[in-house]
Amino acid sequence: MEYFIALLIVLPAFVLAIQRSSYLLDYVFFVVALNRGIRRLVDFYINGAFNPLSTISLTPLIVSAVLLVPAMGRFNQLNANSRNLATLIMLALGHGLVIGFVNAGFGAFYSLGEWMAGFGAFLYAATAPINTRTADRWMRSCGYSALIVAAYGWYQYYTIPVWDAFWVTEVKFVGYLGQLRPTEMSVFSTMHERGPCASYLAWAAIPMILHPRWRILGGWLTVMLLLSVVVLTLTRSMFIIVGLVAMLQPALSKGRGIGRVIVLAVLLGAGASVGLQYMPGSERITKRYDTMKDMQNDGSFKGRLAIFTTGIPWVVQHPLGLGLGSSGFGAGRIGGAGSVQEGFCDSGYVEVFSQFGWIGGLAFFAAMAQIWGELSRRIRMGGRDPFLFTGRVVLVGCMVFLAVGNVFGGFSLFWVFLGLSLNRMTIPVETPQYWVPEPHDAGFPESAQPWEMPTPLASEPAPAPGHDFHSSNPHFRIL
Repeated sequence: MEYFIALLIVLPAFVLAIQRSSYLLDYVFFVVALNRGIRRLVDFYINGAFNPLSTISLTPLIVSAVLLVPAMGRFNQLNANSRNLATLIMLALGHGLVIGFVNAGFGAFYSLGEWMAGFGAFLYAATAPINTRTADRWMRSCGYSALIVAAYGWYQYYTIPVWDAFWVTEVKFVGYLGQLRPTEMSVFSTMHERGPCASYLAWAAIPMILHPRWRILGGWLTVMLLLSVVVLTLTRSMFIIVGLVAMLQPALSKGRGIGRVIVLAVLLGAGASVGLQYMPGSERITKRYDTMKDMQNDGSFKGRLAIFTTGIPWVVQHPLGLGLGSSGFGAGRIGGAGSVQEGFCDSGYVEVFSQFGWIGGLAFFAAMAQIWGELSRRIRMGGRDPFLFTGRVVLVGCMVFLAVGNVFGGFSLFWVFLGLSLNRMTIPVETPQYWVPEPHDAGFPESAQPWEMPTPLASEPAPAPGHDFHSSNPHFRIL
């Protein structure tokens, strides 16, 4: 039955791909957002046991892989700069796959699938022959899928559904996610963890904050709903990214969007001061976020700082890296004793170099720099599409987020957003310039009118009557 349900999930993606429908990407958003919730229902009600190798968990990788088919077929439609940066990313992935297969075997291919889920969405969005209406619909589809995640998140917070409690117990997350009692557990909603849940909701809210054309039903109320569930996940880093991106928007767009930053600040301030007072379990939430006031002594901050300071020397000493499939979950570490080494996590910069080595890591970050350069070039050419300005903001936000985790190694809205910002629809169209003669000036000297014939020169007298020009010209012959 599990295989049949997985087939039902991926089948529409193949149908949409065959029809070359732009709704394929809309469908991918919902599969990514809801597949783990479906898996837990199947494990609890149909299997009666937790299956760590559930095929339903693979459905996001499969439907994302479908995006690669039309994307690679349109690869040559990218302009030279976009092709170069895409090639650099593929170079990094190819290097990581070769080294990873040597160190981790077929686990490298699974890690490659996770990377290609995001990179495939990037290529699909960058090469799709679409207009702004379709691009805006993709943004709103992500918003609606996140709205479902947020609504279920509140339901999970107040009830702790039995299928979710069953999964938390089986994977031994009791304690890490809190206690299996209403309002005492961190929300992970339909996702496989609280961190990915917070990331999905925050990145869905960011476009709505940056521009009104990407907001869905409810407007700012929906934005606050998404961010309220981010609060319930107890993931603090995403609020840093949301705040940073919101402030960078006017800074990188010549002041555009400063009003939206003020509105967001007011709403967040009101929610923090008023909303938390009436929320059950607010003491636990407040205690978690109060640690941000003293980051120097925060255990999570110090742990990530230790990973970074330990990882840099390791990267310098290992130019080839460990390849794809080397990174685990939780605290980053290097297993020096066993035959299988495990790479760094919780520090995205170190993890990128531990997976791709010097060659792949430098190629990857060179590609990110080229994305910035291409977007800036289009803006200098006169481009005014919102994807150009907000694309640079999103790119900076991703670079900051790498300090706490590898956000690039999976499907995410920001991959789609960066792809859309490089799509041909954002290339400014040059307006043809026509020369329009100036109106005749009545005061212009009469003798200089352009339509009058010039006066014959004195040295060339007018020919006498009856003069034959042909017979007098020595160079003229009648053949």
